[in-house]
Amino acid sequence: MKKNLFFSALLLLVLLPAADTRAGYFDQGSRYYVYRNYAKAREMFLKAVEASNDGNAYYFLGEIEKNEKNFEKAVEYYQLAVKGRINRKYYKLAYWNVIVLTEQTGDYTGMVKFCRELYERTGDDGAKTKVESVINKFLWTDNEEAKQSYNRGIEFKKAEKYDEAESAFREALSRESSFLAPQFELGLSELRRGRGGEALHYFARVADRIPFYGEVHLLMGDIYFQREAYRDAAFHLDRAMETSFLDKNSRYQVYIKNATAQYNIRNFEKSKEHLASALKLNAASRDALLMLSAINIREENYREALSSLEKAHKLDPDDTEVIFQTGSIHYRLGDARHTAEFDRLFNLTEGESDIPQKYHRAFEILAKHHFQAGNYARADTIMQALPDGGRTHEQNLMRARASYHLGDYEEAIRRYERLSPGGEEDRYILCLLYAKTGQTGRARTILTGLVSSETYRAKASKEPVLSKILSQIEEEAKAKSGETRN
Repeated sequence: MKKNLFFSALLLLVLLPAADTRAGYFDQGSRYYVYRNYAKAREMFLKAVEASNDGNAYYFLGEIEKNEKNFEKAVEYYQLAVKGRINRKYYKLAYWNVIVLTEQTGDYTGMVKFCRELYERTGDDGAKTKVESVINKFLWTDNEEAKQSYNRGIEFKKAEKYDEAESAFREALSRESSFLAPQFELGLSELRRGRGGEALHYFARVADRIPFYGEVHLLMGDIYFQREAYRDAAFHLDRAMETSFLDKNSRYQVYIKNATAQYNIRNFEKSKEHLASALKLNAASRDALLMLSAINIREENYREALSSLEKAHKLDPDDTEVIFQTGSIHYRLGDARHTAEFDRLFNLTEGESDIPQKYHRAFEILAKHHFQAGNYARADTIMQALPDGGRTHEQNLMRARASYHLGDYEEAIRRYERLSPGGEEDRYILCLLYAKTGQTGRARTILTGLVSSETYRAKASKEPVLSKILSQIEEEAKAKSGETRN
């Protein structure tokens, strides 16, 4: 016990000076900084950040570089400051210093990104106002006549006189072709009329001149997404995420849309990143869970896919897409549970007119399972639900066989006759069906072609309705053979 106390005391003696040293570096740096001895202050602050992730020390390193006009280095230190342990006062000052310096150097995109970060982390409305003021500066013009036409257009728009508003905006452009504000409004007008291509024409002009205008990127991303131009959609949605001031729900929606775009261009890793972000905002997102499952299925990560599907199943046990994906995974893995899942899927969708095409494959698998298990009525019901033009020849033969096994001979005959079966087994069944329904002539025609097969001759001899026909065929054959010999 005494030995343990001795080592604990010794360890405390070792650690205390180290802690004092870390605090001491920052204090010494602060004193040197007050007296503008920047060289020694820098030395002490660098030791402080080396000893620990001291955000306050990084902040003052940024101040030193800013005072010495090393703006790029200053921005680097301020960025590190907000990632470390930092006093709340210095935290906001670091952000604002980055915002001011990036604006001074013309890096408006960087400025907007930091404003968005500051707004999201602290709710500082000044950051949002700053971005709006910079964007307005780029949107506006000094041409007074153009401004008057634009303002008149805005008044018409407020009064819902959209044709007059468009005319006024076009007039403003005729007076100043580089005036971006009316181009943005004309883009909105085209979008309202459902003319996405024309809207993109105007929005692209604005985005080229103001690449940090998040709202424009958001609008363009949505248009491209609706047009299924997913690569362009992903580009603009990425820019929108970097530069837009979005509330929680809007940000979630953009993550989902961007994940979908990335999925469609086969950029699955990027799609999963967006889905992870969406799930942080909404852990009960069905869309995110299903898409994540779909990606994992493509990548054969079945365990991860099933994990997502289990979460989605808890949200809605009757969700057909969840059931379909779960059944599909179990089928691929050879797990017999797929049958129960596909049965449930069929029960939930039976009678619907807009069943997704991909479900048909599940129903084909299910019908075959039930047929092989002797569940002919269930198999026939499932095959009946498949689209007429979508059933294969094999499936239609299965329907005919199912009718035969169920004793519905007339229906079985109708189905067989539509198919003209070529296989011996199906020809034998049709022969038997004709015999059972009194169509002896047709039965005889088919049986005549089958008697050369020992298998089917033996089967026919055991069937009361066929044995007599078989005897007649054989007697006639013998008689004909005797006539030939004579």
